[in-house]
Amino acid sequence: MKKAMATGEREVNKLCMLAAMLSLISASPAQSGAGIELEACHIKNHSQEVLCGTYAVFENRATAEGRRIELHFAVIPAIDETVEADPIVVFAGGPGQAAMDMAPFVRAVFSEVNERRDLVLIDQRGMGASHPLECDIDEDALPTLDIQEQERRIRELLSECLQELDADVTLYTQDLANSDIHEILQALGYERVNIYGGSWGTRSALLYAHQFPGHVRTLVLDGNLPLANRAPSNAAVDAERALRKLFTGCSADPDCHRAFPELEEDFREALDLLGPEGVSVTMDDPTSGEQQTIVLTRDSFGEVLRSVLYIPELSRVIPLIIQQASQGDYRALQGVAGYLAAGSEGSMTLGASLTIFCSEELARLDDGHVDRETTSRLLGHQIMNSLQNACRVWPRAPLPEIYKENVGSDAPALLLSGELDPITPPQWGEEMAKALPNSLHLIAAGTGHNVAPVGCAPELIHQFIDQGSLEGIDGSCLAELTRPSFFTHASGPAVTIDRD
Repeated sequence: MKKAMATGEREVNKLCMLAAMLSLISASPAQSGAGIELEACHIKNHSQEVLCGTYAVFENRATAEGRRIELHFAVIPAIDETVEADPIVVFAGGPGQAAMDMAPFVRAVFSEVNERRDLVLIDQRGMGASHPLECDIDEDALPTLDIQEQERRIRELLSECLQELDADVTLYTQDLANSDIHEILQALGYERVNIYGGSWGTRSALLYAHQFPGHVRTLVLDGNLPLANRAPSNAAVDAERALRKLFTGCSADPDCHRAFPELEEDFREALDLLGPEGVSVTMDDPTSGEQQTIVLTRDSFGEVLRSVLYIPELSRVIPLIIQQASQGDYRALQGVAGYLAAGSEGSMTLGASLTIFCSEELARLDDGHVDRETTSRLLGHQIMNSLQNACRVWPRAPLPEIYKENVGSDAPALLLSGELDPITPPQWGEEMAKALPNSLHLIAAGTGHNVAPVGCAPELIHQFIDQGSLEGIDGSCLAELTRPSFFTHASGPAVTIDRD
Protein backbone atom coordinates (compact mmCIF):
# COMPACT_ATOMS: atom_id res chain seq x y z
CA MET A 1 0.00 0.00 0.00
CA LYS A 2 2.73 2.40 0.85
CA LYS A 3 4.02 4.78 -1.79
CA ALA A 4 7.64 4.30 -2.76
CA MET A 5 10.17 6.78 -1.47
CA ALA A 6 12.03 9.22 -3.73
CA THR A 7 14.89 8.13 -5.98
CA GLY A 8 18.18 6.92 -4.49
CA GLU A 9 20.18 9.98 -5.48
CA ARG A 10 17.64 12.33 -4.03
CA GLU A 11 17.52 10.36 -0.76
CA VAL A 12 21.31 10.55 -0.42
CA ASN A 13 21.07 14.33 -0.73
CA LYS A 14 18.32 14.40 1.88
CA LEU A 15 20.37 12.30 4.29
CA CYS A 16 23.30 14.69 3.92
CA MET A 17 21.03 17.63 4.60
CA LEU A 18 19.53 15.83 7.63
CA ALA A 19 23.01 15.33 9.06
CA ALA A 20 23.60 19.04 8.70
CA MET A 21 20.29 19.80 10.40
CA LEU A 22 21.16 17.57 13.33
CA SER A 23 24.47 19.35 13.78
CA LEU A 24 22.86 22.80 13.75
CA ILE A 25 20.44 22.46 16.63
CA SER A 26 19.09 26.02 16.36
CA ALA A 27 18.04 25.79 12.70
CA SER A 28 14.49 24.44 13.15
CA PRO A 29 11.54 25.77 15.17
CA ALA A 30 11.60 22.43 16.99
CA GLN A 31 14.67 23.54 18.89
CA SER A 32 13.36 26.85 20.15
CA GLY A 33 11.09 25.49 22.88
CA ALA A 34 11.58 26.47 26.49
CA GLY A 35 12.90 23.70 28.66
CA ILE A 36 12.90 20.93 26.05
CA GLU A 37 16.19 19.41 24.99
CA LEU A 38 16.19 17.31 21.86
CA GLU A 39 18.76 14.64 21.18
CA ALA A 40 19.63 12.67 18.07
CA CYS A 41 18.09 9.20 18.28
CA HIS A 42 16.64 6.29 16.36
CA ILE A 43 13.04 5.16 16.65
CA LYS A 44 11.33 1.87 15.83
CA ASN A 45 11.35 0.76 12.19
CA HIS A 46 12.89 4.02 11.00
CA SER A 47 16.47 3.86 9.78
CA GLN A 48 17.20 7.57 9.68
CA GLU A 49 18.34 9.49 12.73
CA VAL A 50 15.73 11.87 14.17
CA LEU A 51 15.38 14.12 17.21
CA CYS A 52 13.76 12.84 20.41
CA GLY A 53 12.59 14.52 23.57
CA THR A 54 10.54 14.06 26.72
CA TYR A 55 8.13 16.33 28.54
CA ALA A 56 6.63 15.85 32.02
CA VAL A 57 2.99 16.68 32.77
CA PHE A 58 0.72 16.14 35.74
CA GLU A 59 -1.39 13.03 35.33
CA ASN A 60 -4.21 15.03 36.88
CA ARG A 61 -4.21 18.20 34.82
CA ALA A 62 -7.15 19.68 36.73
CA THR A 63 -5.45 19.71 40.14
CA ALA A 64 -1.85 20.00 38.88
CA GLU A 65 -0.86 17.85 41.86
CA GLY A 66 0.33 14.32 42.47
CA ARG A 67 1.82 11.93 39.94
CA ARG A 68 3.77 13.34 37.00
CA ILE A 69 4.09 11.31 33.82
CA GLU A 70 6.75 11.56 31.15
CA LEU A 71 5.63 11.93 27.55
CA HIS A 72 7.92 10.91 24.70
CA PHE A 73 8.01 12.36 21.22
CA ALA A 74 10.13 12.55 18.08
CA VAL A 75 10.71 15.21 15.46
CA ILE A 76 11.74 14.31 11.92
CA PRO A 77 13.36 17.62 10.92
CA ALA A 78 12.64 19.32 7.64
CA ILE A 79 15.27 18.63 5.00
CA ASP A 80 15.70 22.04 3.35
CA GLU A 81 17.49 24.96 4.94
CA THR A 82 14.34 27.06 4.56
CA VAL A 83 11.91 25.60 7.10
CA GLU A 84 8.24 26.51 7.37
CA ALA A 85 7.15 27.30 10.91
CA ASP A 86 4.09 25.01 10.82
CA PRO A 87 4.93 21.28 11.10
CA ILE A 88 2.88 18.16 10.43
CA VAL A 89 1.59 16.68 13.69
CA VAL A 90 0.44 13.07 13.52
CA PHE A 91 -2.54 11.74 15.49
CA ALA A 92 -2.37 7.95 15.50
CA GLY A 93 -5.25 5.48 15.31
CA GLY A 94 -6.58 2.75 17.51
CA PRO A 95 -7.24 4.25 19.94
CA GLY A 96 -4.06 3.03 21.55
CA GLN A 97 -1.51 3.30 18.76
CA ALA A 98 1.78 5.08 19.44
CA ALA A 99 2.49 7.95 17.05
CA MET A 100 6.21 7.18 16.98
CA ASP A 101 5.45 3.69 15.67
CA MET A 102 3.98 5.37 12.58
CA ALA A 103 7.32 6.81 11.46
CA PRO A 104 7.75 4.62 8.35
CA PHE A 105 4.18 5.34 7.21
CA VAL A 106 4.53 9.05 7.89
CA ARG A 107 7.90 9.38 6.22
CA ALA A 108 6.55 7.68 3.07
CA VAL A 109 3.33 9.70 2.85
CA PHE A 110 4.94 13.03 3.76
CA SER A 111 8.32 12.68 2.06
CA GLU A 112 7.66 15.75 -0.12
CA VAL A 113 6.07 17.75 2.70
CA ASN A 114 9.05 16.91 4.91
CA GLU A 115 11.38 18.86 2.64
CA ARG A 116 10.20 22.12 4.22
CA ARG A 117 8.24 21.05 7.27
CA ASP A 118 9.06 19.08 10.40
CA LEU A 119 7.11 15.92 11.15
CA VAL A 120 6.12 15.62 14.82
CA LEU A 121 5.21 12.29 16.42
CA ILE A 122 3.98 12.46 20.03
CA ASP A 123 3.09 9.31 21.95
CA GLN A 124 0.07 10.54 23.87
CA ARG A 125 -0.42 9.75 27.54
CA GLY A 126 -0.86 6.06 28.24
CA MET A 127 0.39 4.93 24.82
CA GLY A 128 3.69 3.80 23.34
CA ALA A 129 6.57 5.16 25.41
CA SER A 130 4.46 7.72 27.31
CA HIS A 131 3.68 6.07 30.67
CA PRO A 132 1.90 3.22 28.85
CA LEU A 133 -1.19 1.58 30.32
CA GLU A 134 0.18 -1.78 29.24
CA CYS A 135 -1.75 -4.91 30.11
CA ASP A 136 0.15 -8.05 29.21
CA ILE A 137 -2.71 -10.40 28.46
CA ASP A 138 -1.48 -13.94 27.83
CA GLU A 139 -3.85 -15.05 25.09
CA ASP A 140 -2.27 -18.45 24.45
CA ALA A 141 -4.89 -20.38 26.38
CA LEU A 142 -7.90 -18.21 25.52
CA PRO A 143 -8.83 -19.77 22.13
CA THR A 144 -9.04 -23.20 23.78
CA LEU A 145 -11.82 -22.03 26.13
CA ASP A 146 -15.50 -21.63 25.39
CA ILE A 147 -16.85 -18.08 25.04
CA GLN A 148 -18.03 -17.68 28.63
CA GLU A 149 -14.73 -18.93 30.04
CA GLN A 150 -12.77 -16.66 27.70
CA GLU A 151 -14.75 -13.62 28.86
CA ARG A 152 -14.35 -14.51 32.52
CA ARG A 153 -10.60 -15.05 32.14
CA ILE A 154 -10.14 -11.75 30.32
CA ARG A 155 -11.94 -9.87 33.10
CA GLU A 156 -9.66 -11.55 35.64
CA LEU A 157 -6.53 -10.58 33.72
CA LEU A 158 -7.68 -6.99 33.31
CA SER A 159 -8.49 -6.72 37.01
CA GLU A 160 -4.98 -7.98 37.82
CA CYS A 161 -3.51 -5.44 35.41
CA LEU A 162 -5.37 -2.58 37.09
CA GLN A 163 -3.79 -3.54 40.40
CA GLU A 164 -0.31 -3.41 38.88
CA LEU A 165 -0.56 -0.17 36.90
CA ASP A 166 0.98 2.95 38.40
CA ALA A 167 -1.82 5.13 37.07
CA ASP A 168 -5.32 6.44 37.56
CA VAL A 169 -6.63 5.08 34.27
CA THR A 170 -9.62 7.44 34.27
CA LEU A 171 -7.21 10.33 33.55
CA TYR A 172 -6.18 9.10 30.10
CA THR A 173 -9.06 10.40 27.99
CA GLN A 174 -8.52 12.04 24.61
CA ASP A 175 -9.30 15.61 25.69
CA LEU A 176 -6.59 15.46 28.38
CA ALA A 177 -4.14 13.90 25.93
CA ASN A 178 -4.84 16.72 23.48
CA SER A 179 -4.02 19.29 26.17
CA ASP A 180 -0.69 17.53 26.73
CA ILE A 181 0.04 17.57 23.01
CA HIS A 182 -0.78 21.25 22.71
CA GLU A 183 1.50 22.08 25.63
CA ILE A 184 4.38 20.18 24.02
CA LEU A 185 3.85 21.87 20.66
CA GLN A 186 3.86 25.29 22.31
CA ALA A 187 7.02 24.45 24.22
CA LEU A 188 8.66 23.40 20.96
CA GLY A 189 7.84 26.78 19.45
CA TYR A 190 5.16 25.64 17.01
CA GLU A 191 2.41 28.26 17.11
CA ARG A 192 0.33 26.83 14.24
CA VAL A 193 0.32 23.25 12.99
CA ASN A 194 -0.95 21.04 10.21
CA ILE A 195 -2.59 17.86 11.48
CA TYR A 196 -2.81 14.40 9.95
CA GLY A 197 -5.19 12.00 11.68
CA GLY A 198 -5.79 8.42 10.62
CA SER A 199 -8.77 6.31 11.74
CA TRP A 200 -9.31 7.05 15.46
CA GLY A 201 -6.76 9.82 14.91
CA THR A 202 -9.41 11.67 12.89
CA ARG A 203 -11.53 11.86 16.04
CA SER A 204 -8.66 13.05 18.23
CA ALA A 205 -7.64 15.56 15.53
CA LEU A 206 -11.20 16.91 15.33
CA LEU A 207 -11.32 17.31 19.11
CA TYR A 208 -7.90 19.02 19.09
CA ALA A 209 -8.99 21.47 16.38
CA HIS A 210 -12.08 22.28 18.45
CA GLN A 211 -10.12 22.65 21.69
CA PHE A 212 -7.40 24.87 20.16
CA PRO A 213 -9.05 26.56 17.15
CA GLY A 214 -6.45 29.29 16.58
CA HIS A 215 -3.57 26.87 16.28
CA VAL A 216 -4.63 24.58 13.41
CA ARG A 217 -3.62 25.62 9.88
CA THR A 218 -4.90 22.53 7.99
CA LEU A 219 -6.43 19.11 8.71
CA VAL A 220 -5.97 15.89 6.73
CA LEU A 221 -8.41 13.30 8.08
CA ASP A 222 -8.04 9.80 6.69
CA GLY A 223 -10.69 7.17 7.49
CA ASN A 224 -13.14 9.40 9.33
CA LEU A 225 -14.65 8.79 12.75
CA PRO A 226 -17.02 11.69 13.52
CA LEU A 227 -18.77 11.97 16.84
CA ALA A 228 -21.91 10.53 15.27
CA ASN A 229 -20.07 7.21 14.90
CA ARG A 230 -20.22 5.74 18.38
CA ALA A 231 -17.52 3.17 17.80
CA PRO A 232 -17.62 0.24 17.81
CA SER A 233 -21.42 -0.07 17.71
CA ASN A 234 -21.41 0.52 13.95
CA ALA A 235 -18.58 -1.91 13.25
CA ALA A 236 -20.84 -4.86 12.39
CA VAL A 237 -22.94 -2.82 9.94
CA ASP A 238 -19.94 -1.27 8.23
CA ALA A 239 -18.09 -4.59 7.99
CA GLU A 240 -21.15 -6.25 6.46
CA ARG A 241 -21.27 -3.48 3.86
CA ALA A 242 -17.64 -4.16 2.92
CA LEU A 243 -18.23 -7.93 2.73
CA ARG A 244 -21.24 -7.48 0.45
CA LYS A 245 -19.14 -5.24 -1.78
CA LEU A 246 -16.60 -8.04 -1.95
CA PHE A 247 -19.31 -10.53 -2.93
CA THR A 248 -20.48 -8.13 -5.66
CA GLY A 249 -16.91 -7.53 -6.83
CA CYS A 250 -16.21 -11.25 -7.11
CA SER A 251 -19.45 -11.86 -8.98
CA ALA A 252 -18.58 -9.11 -11.48
CA ASP A 253 -15.05 -10.48 -12.03
CA PRO A 254 -15.19 -13.33 -14.59
CA ASP A 255 -12.23 -15.22 -13.11
CA CYS A 256 -13.45 -14.89 -9.52
CA HIS A 257 -17.02 -15.80 -10.43
CA ARG A 258 -15.80 -18.84 -12.36
CA ALA A 259 -13.74 -20.03 -9.39
CA PHE A 260 -16.36 -19.20 -6.73
CA PRO A 261 -19.78 -19.25 -8.45
CA GLU A 262 -21.71 -19.64 -5.16
CA LEU A 263 -19.62 -17.47 -2.85
CA GLU A 264 -22.46 -16.17 -0.69
CA GLU A 265 -23.86 -19.67 -0.33
CA ASP A 266 -20.38 -20.93 0.57
CA PHE A 267 -20.21 -18.27 3.26
CA ARG A 268 -23.49 -19.35 4.82
CA GLU A 269 -22.40 -22.99 4.68
CA ALA A 270 -19.18 -22.04 6.47
CA LEU A 271 -21.21 -20.41 9.25
CA ASP A 272 -23.58 -23.38 9.47
CA LEU A 273 -20.61 -25.74 9.74
CA LEU A 274 -19.25 -23.77 12.71
CA GLY A 275 -22.65 -23.95 14.41
CA PRO A 276 -23.74 -21.85 17.40
CA GLU A 277 -21.01 -23.21 19.71
CA GLY A 278 -18.10 -23.30 17.26
CA VAL A 279 -15.86 -26.24 16.41
CA SER A 280 -12.49 -27.47 17.64
CA VAL A 281 -9.83 -26.82 15.03
CA THR A 282 -6.18 -27.88 15.17
CA MET A 283 -3.89 -25.19 13.81
CA ASP A 284 -0.23 -24.26 13.86
CA ASP A 285 0.46 -21.41 16.27
CA PRO A 286 1.63 -18.41 14.13
CA THR A 287 4.45 -17.53 16.52
CA SER A 288 5.72 -20.85 17.91
CA GLY A 289 4.78 -23.10 15.01
CA GLU A 290 3.43 -25.68 17.48
CA GLN A 291 0.06 -27.28 16.90
CA GLN A 292 -2.77 -25.92 18.98
CA THR A 293 -6.42 -26.91 19.19
CA ILE A 294 -8.73 -23.89 19.40
CA VAL A 295 -12.45 -23.27 19.49
CA LEU A 296 -13.31 -21.48 16.24
CA THR A 297 -16.66 -19.71 16.51
CA ARG A 298 -18.78 -17.81 14.03
CA ASP A 299 -17.78 -14.55 15.68
CA SER A 300 -14.06 -15.31 15.66
CA PHE A 301 -14.29 -16.44 12.02
CA GLY A 302 -16.10 -13.20 11.19
CA GLU A 303 -13.57 -11.11 13.10
CA VAL A 304 -10.69 -12.48 11.03
CA LEU A 305 -12.57 -11.67 7.82
CA ARG A 306 -13.40 -8.18 9.11
CA SER A 307 -9.73 -7.53 9.84
CA VAL A 308 -8.71 -8.81 6.41
CA LEU A 309 -11.21 -6.46 4.74
CA TYR A 310 -9.14 -3.48 5.91
CA ILE A 311 -6.54 -4.22 3.24
CA PRO A 312 -7.74 -4.89 -0.36
CA GLU A 313 -4.42 -6.53 -1.22
CA LEU A 314 -5.12 -9.08 1.51
CA SER A 315 -8.90 -9.31 1.13
CA ARG A 316 -8.42 -10.75 -2.36
CA VAL A 317 -7.88 -14.07 -0.51
CA ILE A 318 -11.30 -13.97 1.20
CA PRO A 319 -13.18 -15.97 -1.48
CA LEU A 320 -10.65 -18.78 -1.10
CA ILE A 321 -10.91 -18.62 2.72
CA ILE A 322 -14.70 -18.86 2.50
CA GLN A 323 -14.74 -21.72 0.02
CA GLN A 324 -12.27 -23.73 2.08
CA ALA A 325 -14.15 -23.01 5.33
CA SER A 326 -17.41 -24.21 3.77
CA GLN A 327 -15.65 -27.58 3.42
CA GLY A 328 -14.18 -27.58 6.92
CA ASP A 329 -10.73 -26.57 5.66
CA TYR A 330 -9.17 -23.61 7.52
CA ARG A 331 -5.67 -23.48 6.03
CA ALA A 332 -6.16 -20.17 4.21
CA LEU A 333 -7.81 -18.70 7.30
CA GLN A 334 -4.87 -19.85 9.39
CA GLY A 335 -2.42 -18.20 7.01
CA VAL A 336 -4.00 -14.75 7.08
CA ALA A 337 -4.66 -14.97 10.83
CA GLY A 338 -0.95 -15.61 11.39
CA TYR A 339 -0.04 -12.70 9.12
CA LEU A 340 -2.40 -10.34 10.98
CA ALA A 341 -1.12 -11.53 14.38
CA ALA A 342 2.50 -10.90 13.39
CA GLY A 343 1.70 -7.44 12.06
CA SER A 344 -0.28 -6.35 15.12
CA GLU A 345 2.28 -7.32 17.75
CA GLY A 346 2.98 -4.37 20.04
CA SER A 347 0.95 -1.96 17.90
CA MET A 348 -1.71 -1.00 20.48
CA THR A 349 -1.57 -0.16 24.18
CA LEU A 350 -4.56 -2.04 25.56
CA GLY A 351 -5.23 -0.07 28.74
CA ALA A 352 -5.23 3.28 26.96
CA SER A 353 -7.53 1.88 24.31
CA LEU A 354 -9.97 0.63 26.96
CA THR A 355 -10.05 3.95 28.83
CA ILE A 356 -11.07 5.79 25.68
CA PHE A 357 -13.54 3.18 24.42
CA CYS A 358 -15.18 2.65 27.81
CA SER A 359 -15.31 6.33 28.81
CA GLU A 360 -15.95 8.06 25.49
CA GLU A 361 -17.69 5.55 23.22
CA LEU A 362 -19.62 2.91 25.18
CA ALA A 363 -20.61 5.62 27.64
CA ARG A 364 -22.54 7.35 24.84
CA LEU A 365 -24.52 4.26 23.85
CA ASP A 366 -27.95 3.20 24.98
CA ASP A 367 -29.30 -0.32 24.79
CA GLY A 368 -31.59 0.55 21.90
CA HIS A 369 -28.73 1.78 19.73
CA VAL A 370 -26.68 -1.32 20.43
CA ASP A 371 -29.61 -3.61 19.64
CA ARG A 372 -30.35 -1.82 16.35
CA GLU A 373 -26.78 -1.91 15.12
CA THR A 374 -25.72 -5.39 16.20
CA THR A 375 -28.60 -7.71 15.28
CA SER A 376 -28.29 -10.32 12.53
CA ARG A 377 -25.01 -9.21 11.00
CA LEU A 378 -23.02 -11.46 8.68
CA LEU A 379 -19.68 -11.09 10.43
CA GLY A 380 -20.95 -11.13 13.99
CA HIS A 381 -20.17 -8.73 16.79
CA GLN A 382 -16.97 -9.92 18.44
CA ILE A 383 -15.37 -6.48 18.66
CA MET A 384 -18.46 -5.04 20.38
CA ASN A 385 -18.90 -8.05 22.66
CA SER A 386 -15.23 -8.02 23.65
CA LEU A 387 -15.27 -4.33 24.58
CA GLN A 388 -18.50 -4.60 26.53
CA ASN A 389 -16.99 -7.48 28.48
CA ALA A 390 -13.75 -5.59 29.18
CA CYS A 391 -15.58 -2.42 30.23
CA ARG A 392 -17.40 -4.39 32.92
CA VAL A 393 -14.18 -4.20 34.96
CA TRP A 394 -12.26 -1.28 33.43
CA PRO A 395 -12.93 2.01 35.28
CA ARG A 396 -14.76 4.71 33.35
CA ALA A 397 -14.04 8.41 33.52
CA PRO A 398 -17.02 10.77 33.48
CA LEU A 399 -17.91 11.54 29.87
CA PRO A 400 -15.59 14.43 28.89
CA GLU A 401 -17.45 17.73 28.61
CA ILE A 402 -16.23 18.23 25.04
CA TYR A 403 -18.62 15.50 23.88
CA LYS A 404 -21.51 17.68 25.01
CA GLU A 405 -20.36 20.61 22.84
CA ASN A 406 -21.02 21.43 19.19
CA VAL A 407 -17.64 20.15 18.07
CA GLY A 408 -16.22 21.52 14.83
CA SER A 409 -13.52 23.61 13.15
CA ASP A 410 -13.27 26.25 10.42
CA ALA A 411 -9.76 25.11 9.42
CA PRO A 412 -9.38 23.86 5.82
CA ALA A 413 -9.84 20.09 5.93
CA LEU A 414 -9.10 17.39 3.36
CA LEU A 415 -11.19 14.31 4.16
CA LEU A 416 -10.21 10.94 2.69
CA SER A 417 -12.30 7.76 2.60
CA GLY A 418 -11.69 4.33 1.09
CA GLU A 419 -14.59 2.97 -0.94
CA LEU A 420 -14.11 -0.53 0.53
CA ASP A 421 -13.26 0.48 4.10
CA PRO A 422 -14.95 -1.93 6.57
CA ILE A 423 -14.69 0.35 9.64
CA THR A 424 -14.85 4.00 8.46
CA PRO A 425 -16.61 3.85 5.06
CA PRO A 426 -17.39 6.99 3.02
CA GLN A 427 -20.68 7.75 4.78
CA TRP A 428 -18.68 8.74 7.85
CA GLY A 429 -16.59 11.13 5.78
CA GLU A 430 -19.82 12.83 4.74
CA GLU A 431 -20.84 13.01 8.40
CA MET A 432 -17.44 14.44 9.39
CA ALA A 433 -17.82 17.16 6.75
CA LYS A 434 -20.85 18.51 8.65
CA ALA A 435 -18.50 19.55 11.49
CA LEU A 436 -15.97 21.05 9.07
CA PRO A 437 -17.61 23.65 6.79
CA ASN A 438 -14.33 24.36 4.97
CA SER A 439 -13.74 20.76 3.87
CA LEU A 440 -13.46 18.58 0.77
CA HIS A 441 -14.30 14.87 0.95
CA LEU A 442 -12.53 12.57 -1.53
CA ILE A 443 -13.32 8.87 -1.97
CA ALA A 444 -10.63 6.49 -3.22
CA ALA A 445 -12.08 3.70 -5.39
CA GLY A 446 -10.97 0.13 -4.73
CA THR A 447 -9.29 1.20 -1.48
CA GLY A 448 -9.74 0.01 2.09
CA HIS A 449 -8.78 1.61 5.39
CA ASN A 450 -6.37 4.59 5.13
CA VAL A 451 -6.05 6.33 1.79
CA ALA A 452 -3.00 8.56 2.37
CA PRO A 453 -0.34 6.15 0.95
CA VAL A 454 -2.41 5.10 -2.08
CA GLY A 455 -2.16 6.29 -5.66
CA CYS A 456 -2.08 10.06 -6.05
CA ALA A 457 -3.12 10.75 -2.44
CA PRO A 458 0.39 11.80 -1.25
CA GLU A 459 0.59 14.38 -4.03
CA LEU A 460 -2.85 15.77 -3.18
CA ILE A 461 -1.92 15.99 0.49
CA HIS A 462 1.33 17.78 -0.39
CA GLN A 463 -0.51 20.27 -2.60
CA PHE A 464 -3.11 20.95 0.07
CA ILE A 465 -0.64 21.51 2.89
CA ASP A 466 1.75 23.52 0.73
CA GLN A 467 -0.91 26.03 -0.29
CA GLY A 468 -2.90 25.87 2.94
CA SER A 469 -6.24 25.77 1.13
CA LEU A 470 -8.50 23.46 -0.88
CA GLU A 471 -8.31 25.60 -4.00
CA GLY A 472 -7.61 23.53 -7.11
CA ILE A 473 -7.55 20.15 -5.31
CA ASP A 474 -8.69 17.61 -7.93
CA GLY A 475 -9.34 14.17 -6.51
CA SER A 476 -10.47 12.57 -9.77
CA CYS A 477 -7.24 10.53 -9.84
CA LEU A 478 -8.47 8.62 -6.79
CA ALA A 479 -11.55 7.49 -8.73
CA GLU A 480 -9.27 5.63 -11.16
CA LEU A 481 -8.00 3.16 -8.55
CA THR A 482 -9.26 -0.43 -8.70
CA ARG A 483 -9.56 -3.38 -6.35
CA PRO A 484 -6.65 -5.86 -6.75
CA SER A 485 -7.44 -9.09 -8.60
CA PHE A 486 -8.92 -11.86 -6.46
CA PHE A 487 -7.00 -15.03 -5.69
CA THR A 488 -8.72 -17.84 -7.55
CA HIS A 489 -6.52 -20.55 -6.02
CA ALA A 490 -3.87 -20.82 -3.31
CA SER A 491 -1.02 -19.65 -5.55
CA GLY A 492 -2.66 -16.41 -6.61
CA PRO A 493 -5.04 -14.76 -9.10
CA ALA A 494 -5.81 -16.10 -12.53
CA VAL A 495 -3.14 -15.25 -15.10
CA THR A 496 -3.91 -14.45 -18.72
CA ILE A 497 -1.04 -15.27 -21.07
CA ASP A 498 -0.72 -13.23 -24.24
CA ARG A 499 0.63 -15.63 -26.89
CA ASP A 500 0.86 -13.10 -29.73
